[in-house]
Amino acid sequence: MSSRLTWGALAVWVLCVGCQKNDNTPIAAPSSDQPGYAARYPDELAKARTRFAEDESRARSTLGKLAQFPAELDKTSWPDVLKVYEAADAAGKSQEYVERLHETDTVATFFSDEKAEINKKVGGAAQYTAKQKGCTVEMFGATSVALEKSVEKQLEKRLRERNQAHRTIDEHEDALGKPNREKLEKQADELSLASYLVHVAGPLTKRKLTELIAESSDVKSTLERTISESKEAAADAKRSEGDKKKAQARLEAAEKAKGRIEAETTEAQKLLEEIDKKNQLLVDEYDQAFDALKKKVDEKAKAAPPAS
Repeated sequence: MSSRLTWGALAVWVLCVGCQKNDNTPIAAPSSDQPGYAARYPDELAKARTRFAEDESRARSTLGKLAQFPAELDKTSWPDVLKVYEAADAAGKSQEYVERLHETDTVATFFSDEKAEINKKVGGAAQYTAKQKGCTVEMFGATSVALEKSVEKQLEKRLRERNQAHRTIDEHEDALGKPNREKLEKQADELSLASYLVHVAGPLTKRKLTELIAESSDVKSTLERTISESKEAAADAKRSEGDKKKAQARLEAAEKAKGRIEAETTEAQKLLEEIDKKNQLLVDEYDQAFDALKKKVDEKAKAAPPAS
């Protein structure tokens, strides 16, 4: 489960800007003057680069499988299969899909990060209830597995609600063949995500990197101020030992972040200089793979026996 919390907010902002081109004034104030954000800033730069590489790899992995999709289906209406694939391609670039994808990813990330604590509380409540009823069965394992599967299934359901390909599958289920439904649903999920990664995630990363790099000077100033203030607080005899320890921790975090900014900014700038070329290459690869998929469907349609 990958995190897209900040990317979700960015995606919504980008989509809104597309509808209101005459008003690009940011609604929220920059965070570069906040010490907490400044300390996390190098991690944000690294995260943006890492995410781009992961998205590239995931997209290419799916593109390599597209041509095999038709072979997984049997006794179906190939014109309707093509409708599903085209709807999945379009969904990945649509506003409602993008918004819901980021929403579900945010929830998935929260659950993944907090899973141990959530499972402990849910399992503990179930165990207590069982004990009150005289049952000695261990409940933690069962509740943990059930909770995780339930969350995953519900998130999948919510994302599919915003994917036109799944409506197409539902509308043409008899022609597509009920035995093919589950396979088509999974194929539609993969294709829509690949379409999103290629057409939306890449440009979002470019925008994110551009904004982050533009903040570097302000972040450095914030870190320098934090270092100076923290040194004073850590050496202040009037402060309690607890407060001085906290000041020392802030000092160390700010110094560590300041030491990483130059290298992280340089690497981010390198990627930014190459990202248009990388994004276009991925779009070209996607178009080639999707055209090959449609050609396979067309071949299947031509080879299919005439309808009785």
